[in-house]
Amino acid sequence: MTLSSNKSAITKVQGVIIAVIIAVAAIAVATYYVTLPKPSPPPTSVENLGGRYNVTISSWEDHAEIAYVDETGEHSGYFEVKMRNGLDWIRVETPENATFLCWWDYGHMIKGYGERNVVVRNPSKEILESVANPSSVKELDPHEKILDVATAFTTSNLTKMVQIMEKYGATHIVVNSDDLVKAVWFYRTAGLNATDYLRFQDSSWRFTDAGKQTMISKLLENRDTGFTLIYEDQEIKVYKLD
Repeated sequence: MTLSSNKSAITKVQGVIIAVIIAVAAIAVATYYVTLPKPSPPPTSVENLGGRYNVTISSWEDHAEIAYVDETGEHSGYFEVKMRNGLDWIRVETPENATFLCWWDYGHMIKGYGERNVVVRNPSKEILESVANPSSVKELDPHEKILDVATAFTTSNLTKMVQIMEKYGATHIVVNSDDLVKAVWFYRTAGLNATDYLRFQDSSWRFTDAGKQTMISKLLENRDTGFTLIYEDQEIKVYKLD
């Protein structure tokens, strides 16, 4: 083989290598842009409600979010539009120094919109698996608090629940109709076997006999709670610690 032939062969090999490198780079770039997080669409409406915490509610077709600024800084979270009537009542009819025991899902709504203190308003790192979209969580609460709230709702001992409320200075309780489904995580977080307390029957969750003895069942059904029911609508019930 002549020298010129060798040079020609080397040039062809180099060309193939360069083509492969370019192809791989192109695939990598395409993959990068495909996997980039898509920017969120702008909300369809924004309400600037003001109030003590300068509340803003942004709404999309499938959900709404609350943003506010309290004594500890800026906060945001999911906003359940169906709870609005109950939150209006809380803001007007409960003492300004009231503190609410509720599952963390409702904490930002009660604090920001309802202008009342709450025991928890964020999940802990240990229960992030229970969150539909963990990447949306911007703050975390101590797991001790989450565990105490779960224990308060899943105990069958009224005295135990009152002790936990007094530990955090809680004066009121909020339960939501959706808590029947979320109770699976209440029991799991409290270290209990959820299937001992809940069963899925006829396309819906139901409390077992053991589940009916726990406080979350009694509060949802307003049955032998030991607390005073002071407000209810189709979405929430509000109780007061006497």
